[in-house]
Amino acid sequence: MTFTNPEVDIAALPAAESVELQPVHRRYLGLLRIEWAFTALILAAIAAALIYFIPSLRETGAWTLVAGAALLLAGFYLLMIEKAFPNMGFAVREHDVLYQSGWIVRTLRACPFNRVQNSSVRSGPLERKAGLATLVLFTAGSAGADMQIPGLPQEEADRLRQFILAKIHTGRAES
Repeated sequence: MTFTNPEVDIAALPAAESVELQPVHRRYLGLLRIEWAFTALILAAIAAALIYFIPSLRETGAWTLVAGAALLLAGFYLLMIEKAFPNMGFAVREHDVLYQSGWIVRTLRACPFNRVQNSSVRSGPLERKAGLATLVLFTAGSAGADMQIPGLPQEEADRLRQFILAKIHTGRAES
C-alpha cells in the first residue's frame, strides 16, 4: 500500500466566518453590567483602603493617581463589556458547535461533536434570576471545560445539551 497525501484546495474549504451566529440573550448584558458594578465596588474599596491606610498617599496628593487608576480600570472594563457583547454568538452545525466572543481580540471556536465527552448546563444565582444559563462542553484531552456558551435562555441551553448528548451518543454508536 502506497502512502498518499494530496494537497487540499484551501479556497474550496467552507468558511466558519460565513455562518450566521445566533446572539446570546440580551439579558446577559445586564448580568455583565451587574458583574462590572460588583467589580467596580471592590476596586473602589481597595483604592479607598490604600488611600486611607497609606498616609503618604494623602500627604503627597498621590491619592489622585490611585483614584484615577481605579476609575480608569473600571471604565476600561465597562468599555470591554459593552464593545464585546455584540460580538458574542453561537451556531450549531451538523458536526460542531461554534462560539464567537471578543472585541479587541475576536475568537471563533469550533467544538466538533466527535470530541465532546459530556455537556452540562450551569447557572449561578444571578443567571437563574434572569432565566439564563451557560452551556458547558467537555472534550477529550482537556482538563476542564473546552467551550462555554453563556447567556442562553435556560430552556434553550437544556435543549442544546440534550441535542448534543444525543448527537455524540449516536455518533459513537455508528463508529
